[in-house]
Amino acid sequence: MSMHLLEKKIVKNNIFFVIPSWGDLLGFPILGNYANHNISKISQDLVIFLGGTECAISTERGTLYFLFGLGYYYVKFELQSGRYIIDNRQLTGLILPDFVYDHLATSKNITLENDRDVIVGEKLFKLPIDMSFKSENKITFIQGTLMRNLFIPYKDIFLEFMETIRDPQSFQLNRSGHMLLSTHWDFYNKIMISGDMEPKAAYLNSTAGLFGINFGADKILNENFTLSELKKIKESIIKLKILYSSIDYDPMFLFSIIENSSPLLRTSNKPFSFNLEDDRMDKKMPKESIFISAERRMNYFKDWPMELKRQTREQLESSVIQEKPKLYQPDKREMPEKPEVLKFQKREEEFELRTMKRPFVEIKPLPYIPHDNALEILLMLKKIVEENYEITTIGKAFDIARNNIKKKVLHENYLWDLSKYTNIYERTEPNLGLSSKEKIELLEDIDKWVKITVEHSDKL
Repeated sequence: MSMHLLEKKIVKNNIFFVIPSWGDLLGFPILGNYANHNISKISQDLVIFLGGTECAISTERGTLYFLFGLGYYYVKFELQSGRYIIDNRQLTGLILPDFVYDHLATSKNITLENDRDVIVGEKLFKLPIDMSFKSENKITFIQGTLMRNLFIPYKDIFLEFMETIRDPQSFQLNRSGHMLLSTHWDFYNKIMISGDMEPKAAYLNSTAGLFGINFGADKILNENFTLSELKKIKESIIKLKILYSSIDYDPMFLFSIIENSSPLLRTSNKPFSFNLEDDRMDKKMPKESIFISAERRMNYFKDWPMELKRQTREQLESSVIQEKPKLYQPDKREMPEKPEVLKFQKREEEFELRTMKRPFVEIKPLPYIPHDNALEILLMLKKIVEENYEITTIGKAFDIARNNIKKKVLHENYLWDLSKYTNIYERTEPNLGLSSKEKIELLEDIDKWVKITVEHSDKL
């Protein structure tokens, strides 16, 4: 890659940044493959960033925008076999060339059109972590909007992201280096990783929605930043890792992540605000103000390249050619001496499929769930699971159980698990029960929670 840097501006900017659909932003370029299996459908592909540093770099080819911080690429997809998979990748940076940035910055806004600091749009959610300069009424409105449009619909993903940050092994720049989600001209729709990462790491495995995961992050960064700049970027990410690993937050009120981190990230200087003389109430702006470093390009627009053809999700999925299983018919001379082994393997596969199939069940009213005793609540949950209730009913039971336990116990490790199952089960199709495999695994989890509760009560 050869390019000459014409101008560069690095800015400290602590922001909350979410692209609700990576595929939608890029015009659904690819379904991809996973573990040598073709993908037939992508149902979720969220990109989340708790940003700390951003940068705009002007080159002879155009402008590049970098965002550095703690990031997450989350994807839920379906294989041609019909199996649903959830996968994710940690990220430390995002690279957007001008044509992607401008497409994002001109996408339709859902609300808050009179506030240039906050974006609630079809393709992007963005707000500053520090909102101390805003009125209490404005913050309350932003809070409600974010909860309604983002934190509640994607609650389980955000909880998973925060748990990943808390993992001591996550975002280890000294060991694994940078992980950059890129739409750079030469590395389009790829994750570029550092040479510090172990070549056999599971991170390198292909996943849905991307053209690939490749080495090359070091080259990109070294060509665009000095060693001192890279050191500052690294220190900023490490600081964010420590901060977000330690903050408390309410899993039922995820806006508390922003509320509780704001005082810790607040500086003595007045925070930067786009909402000054160019407020949209007085002047219509041509683009959204996503990055501070992009303000000088507010009146410029780069068209989407013709060679990167955009399409809809439906067009992408309809282009998939369903592959039929290839049946190998061996010559008689090639037949194994003990064909009964093959039959045994087939029976194992059929049994595995049966254990994963969700049966149809009748709808039954939810029984009374205790209010005052956590152990009794968990035992009732176990009974409901054992008696084959509808999955959506089980989800409702888990929701009630979580709220009842929370009233009595301020913190239990399994409250997050109860929230996770509630979100998963309440969105399931009606009249379906748990598969035998799901049922066994869920009962094992409940038994663990019962054990934790009993041990806790013994210590009191």
